[in-house]
Amino acid sequence: MTYTKNLLLALPLILAATAFAQTAQAQLVVHGQGDAAICYQQSVSGNKGSQSAIKTCTEALTQFLSEKDEAATFVNRGVLYMRRGDQTKATQDYEAAIEMRPELTEAYINYAASLIMQKKFDESLVMVTKALDDKKSKTRPEALYNRAVILDHKDDYRGAYRDLKEALTLRPDWKPALKLISRYEVRPSG
Repeated sequence: MTYTKNLLLALPLILAATAFAQTAQAQLVVHGQGDAAICYQQSVSGNKGSQSAIKTCTEALTQFLSEKDEAATFVNRGVLYMRRGDQTKATQDYEAAIEMRPELTEAYINYAASLIMQKKFDESLVMVTKALDDKKSKTRPEALYNRAVILDHKDDYRGAYRDLKEALTLRPDWKPALKLISRYEVRPSG
C-alpha cells in the first residue's frame, strides 16, 4: 500500500492551518470558584488568549493551590498563551507543569502542539511520544492527532494516516481528525 496526500492547490497551507487550529485542546479541570477555576473556564471556552484571561491565570498562580491545581493552571495559561501566539511563554508554562507533575499527559500534548507551531518537529515528537506513553489518557486522540501532524511534516504519510485512523477509532466522529484524514489517499502498491 502506498500512502499519499491528495495533492490539492495550496494543500500545505490548508493542512498547516487545520492542524494548528486543533492542536492544543487538552485543558485541565480545576474545581471551585477561585481564579484557577476561572482560568480553566477561559481556556476551555476557546478564549483566544485575552490579556484579562491570562492575568486571571497569573493571579491564580500567586494564590495557594494544590500542586495538582497549580500544574493544571500552568497548562491552562499555556493554552491561552499558545492561542495568543506567544509560544515562548506557552512552552515555559508547559515546562513548569511537567516539572511539578512529570506524569501530566496534557502538558506534553500541549507542549508538542506549541513546538509544532514553532516548526520544531523533532522536539515535538519527543513530547508527544511521552504523552502517548499514557495508554489510558482521555486525551490520547489529541496526542495521536498531533503526532500525525508531525509525521506529515516529516513526509511519513503512512505513520500520519495510521495515527489518524487510531484517533478515529477512539473518537469516531471527531471532525478535526476526519477532515485531516480526508486529505490522504491509500493506493495499492506496485
